[in-house]
Amino acid sequence: MAGDWIKMRGNLWDDPRVARLVDLTDSSEAAVIGGLYWLWATADQHTADGLMPGLSTRQIDRKTGVKGLGQALVDIGWLIDHEDGVRIVNFEDHNGASAKKRAQTAKRVANHRIGNADETTKDESGNAPSVTGALAREREEKNKEELPPNPPCQGGGESEQPPAAKPKRERKERQSLKTFLERCKAAGETAVSGYKPLLEYVDTVGLPQEFVQLAWDVFKAEHLPNGTNERRLQSDWRRHFLNYVTKGYYRLWYADAANNSYVLTTQGVQAQRAHARKEAA
Repeated sequence: MAGDWIKMRGNLWDDPRVARLVDLTDSSEAAVIGGLYWLWATADQHTADGLMPGLSTRQIDRKTGVKGLGQALVDIGWLIDHEDGVRIVNFEDHNGASAKKRAQTAKRVANHRIGNADETTKDESGNAPSVTGALAREREEKNKEELPPNPPCQGGGESEQPPAAKPKRERKERQSLKTFLERCKAAGETAVSGYKPLLEYVDTVGLPQEFVQLAWDVFKAEHLPNGTNERRLQSDWRRHFLNYVTKGYYRLWYADAANNSYVLTTQGVQAQRAHARKEAA
């Protein structure tokens, strides 16, 4: 048994992927999160790497009482369905022994910082300074006294030149996706098809080009006029789209490990048909 507790985020209720699970199962956030708790707690007791031989998506539905939850987890990429069982994606990153140790360490560090903050001085409010604050100031003054004097300037008495100031980093202009595409067209550039980091990533993971194009179509529909995020501004839209692809933000596909390929999810098929209908119109 890996431990008597599991790691669950406090903002899980508002996670868009949980909302997607609710839609796919036609249930509620309470039911879905309760089902996730059972699944993750069971995995914590019976596996160290997230692989649970013998467990099926139908069994997950029966155990949690949420119909369709097992397949929905596969569709959004949180679960991989194998012939011999199921595997929880990235289980070791969240609920393995090392992940728990990291979480406990982070909590101890946070508590330590809070404790130190409580011991800071309060002179401005009229309260007496704490012993810790007084000792800290005493050490600081002592260190200042022990600092050696500045060495004399070299080179015949000429004054020492101050170090050159670091050049300020130029901030790129933030713009809408519509403006970005218009400027690409005016400059004779492609928007993302020639973006080297994207091409390298797609080639490395073997992602089909048609899936990337589908993600780009969904991305444009969301950020162009009349889209849900039409007012969003970015300084680097190419990098922004690359993040959507690498993180699988739209959940349009999932990796089929058994066949070493990628398959569209239900959401991906719906998006594909919707955009095909738009092109036909």
